Order: sequence, then structure tokens, then C-alpha cells
Amino acid sequence: MSEVDVTIGQTSHIGGRPMTVKVTRHRDKILSVLREWFRVHKQAPTLEELCVELEMQPRQRATLQRWLQTMRGIDVEWEDNAARSLRLLTTEPEVEPGLQIPVTETLRYLATGLADWEKREPEERSNIPKALRVGMSRMYLTSLLSGSEQAPSNLPEFFEWAKKPVVEWKPATEIKNLSKEVTLIEDGLVSDFALQWQVTGSDVEMQVQEKVLQDVLEYCRVNQLEDAYRALRKLIIERPVLPYPEYRRLLSSTQLRPLRDFLLQIYVDLVDLVSDNTYHFCPRCKYVMRHRRDGSYSCRNMTCEQLSAKLHLPPPTSVSKQEAETWKVVTPGVHRYGTLPGLCEIQLAEALTKMGVRVTLWPEIDEFDLLVEFSKKVRWAIDVKDWSYLDEERLRSVEYRFDTTETFVVFPDDRDSVLRIAVERQRLEPELGGVRLRLVKEILSEAKKILEKKNNA
Repeated sequence: MSEVDVTIGQTSHIGGRPMTVKVTRHRDKILSVLREWFRVHKQAPTLEELCVELEMQPRQRATLQRWLQTMRGIDVEWEDNAARSLRLLTTEPEVEPGLQIPVTETLRYLATGLADWEKREPEERSNIPKALRVGMSRMYLTSLLSGSEQAPSNLPEFFEWAKKPVVEWKPATEIKNLSKEVTLIEDGLVSDFALQWQVTGSDVEMQVQEKVLQDVLEYCRVNQLEDAYRALRKLIIERPVLPYPEYRRLLSSTQLRPLRDFLLQIYVDLVDLVSDNTYHFCPRCKYVMRHRRDGSYSCRNMTCEQLSAKLHLPPPTSVSKQEAETWKVVTPGVHRYGTLPGLCEIQLAEALTKMGVRVTLWPEIDEFDLLVEFSKKVRWAIDVKDWSYLDEERLRSVEYRFDTTETFVVFPDDRDSVLRIAVERQRLEPELGGVRLRLVKEILSEAKKILEKKNNA
């Protein structure tokens, strides 16, 4: 999309007052799109951007401008010859993007809390699980912001609410394909729906944040959005922190627009995540660093700390508190489960690409990590695992790809001192159905040999 500012022209006036030609058929759609725009963006749209949002062709800019002129002074207003000055004249309260509360996350907290509560002994149930408390608080805040209905204010009220169909809670209607019959409690027990929506792990908040990545994967597979999925995955890996103008542009881009609702959950305001006078970022993963009590800064990931020191990686430019107010950052859960694992995947893909090999990241919408093609007859399927220990059960879940000549599970070189791949693969590979275990340096060496043989043929 062009980023050239387009100024809305002057309105034609009759007797000093704006024209009031009725455009009821278009008015509601324009207002709806503008409300959604201002819910996400801090700046007003240009005419070009508004055309895109309304699914109009660029050549229809003049038509859109005429429609806006008839709404001027009634629904909208702007400064003549001033770029991005369009604003809504409305009494509806505006909700800042930072206050948006994804309904899917709220339901996961509630489901997790209910499942935890049910497992407890009767004498322990007076202590409400943290996930349930968080879920109920989010319910209350969602209802307060929407002003649509009253949320349960205590545990008895919540249990009564949980027996009713989830879709009766208006915010839940935004979830597609949600059955009208599902409840969180069914016949006095936690329902199957709730059990499917719960998350497991010691850090419930991170697990809930991770689930949005699973939601993205499922949505893209259902709608066959392979390019959009690849773009989002690369974005959260390469740009876990980014300035607001770039974030706004990405939300409206053709490639990522189908996943905009997910991006609104994935990225939050930097100043809401961390409060500091100066923001420093990890040299390796580029995520915002923690401010230690001794005044130093460190990455949330120990591997990043070790590799940054070992490789003498230069630190990115820090950001002042004032500047940080216009920056976005992925949630800690997305950073842990999306950004960090993806670093090794992208680095291996780049190394193989530089050698002249054709590499596709996350083919068939993440059936595996890398498809490496030397020719039509020589193709590798690679899953990259940046593990701190060798999880044999997860290894056995990796399936051999019969549409490729080799299927590899590849580990970063710096993990070899812990994983001992050269030793362990002798024991494990006979049980893996053709799947082979390699280090990154071994994969690059094998690729080099194939290319040399191919070039000398």
C-alpha cells in the first residue's frame, strides 16, 4: 500500500454550510470502518487507506471523497489541506488498543481455572485458582468497556453463568463456529468444551498467550493462508519489537490483513509490558530486556545471554521512555514459544539459501519447518529443535516424510554439549522410522557435498 499522504480536499459549500446529500447506504459502512480503524490506529487514514479498508478500488477515491463530504459536520470532520486530519464526530466512547481484551484468551483463563478448581479437594476450593480470578476479572472489564451487560461479580454468580451457553455472553459471539449449545459447566462437571480450551503448564499467562499461535495455525489451515502464515511467523521472529507506524502499516498490508485480529492479540504496547526510563533490547532475539536490581540489563532467555557474549553481538539501539510510548512488542508467551524457537529455523534457512539451495519455510502451513530442494529428486524435510534436553517422546512423534528423500531433526550446534547428538542418535535413530538426527553444522556439510557433486557432474 502506498504510504504517500493524501489530503482530503475541501467540501463544496452552499450558503456557507456543508452539502447534506443523503448517503445512508454507504454511511453505516464508512462509520463502521472508521471506528474499527481508530480502535487500532492512532493516526487517521489517508483516502488510499480508507479505500482499501472499504474494499474499494483506488480509482474510486473521488467517489469516496464525495461520500465523506456529505457526512462532514454530521459524522466526520477534517482540516482542509491537512493530511491525516479526518476524525469522527461521535459520542461513542473510544477504547484504546491497549485496553482490548481478546475473548478467546478470557475463555482460556476461565476454562483453565475451572479445570484446576474441579481437581482440588473440597477444603481447598476456598482458594480460587489464579487463572479463574484472571478470567473473571477480564470478563468484568470486557463487559464494563462494552457497556453491554453485567458480568458475574462473585463465584456463585459465575458458576450459574458457566451453566449457560457461552454464546449468551455477547462478546463471545465474535468467535466463529462456536456452537450455541456449549457451556463451561455441564451436568455439574467441567464440560468437554472447557477441557479442550484449558491450557497446561506452570505459567498460565504464557500458556494462554502461546495459544494464539495455535489459533493462527488452525485459522490459516482452514482458510489456506500459507503466505499470510509465513509472513506472520517471520514477523514475530524478526520483529518482536517495532515502532507504531510500522505496526500500523503491517496491520493494513495486503498479506497480513487477513490475520489482523490475531496481530492485535500478539502485539501489545511496550510501555504496558515494561515500565522503564530507557528500553534496551537483546542483541540476539531483539526482545526487550529485563532491568536487574544492580542496574544491568539481561535477556529473558539464558541462551540469548550466552550466545550474545560468545559471538560478541552488538546491542541494538536503546529507546527512551517517551519514544517507547509509540512502540509495540509481542507478548512474553509469543516471544517464548514463537520468537525464540524460530530464530534457529530462519538462521538455518538463510545459511542454506546462501549456498544456492532452494528453501521454503513452514511448507504446507507448518507441516514441518524447512523444505530443502536440491533438485526434483533430492528434497529434505527438516524440523529444527532448539531443546535444552532430548525429549525422546516428542522425537518419536516426528513422522518420516515419504514425499522427500530425507527427513531430519536438526539441533543447534551449541546444544551438542548437552544433547550429545552423535552418541544419542546411534541409540535412537533405529526407533525413529527413517528420521535422522543432525546438528546444524552437519546439515550444512551434507548440503555442501551434494552441491559439489551436482556442480562437478
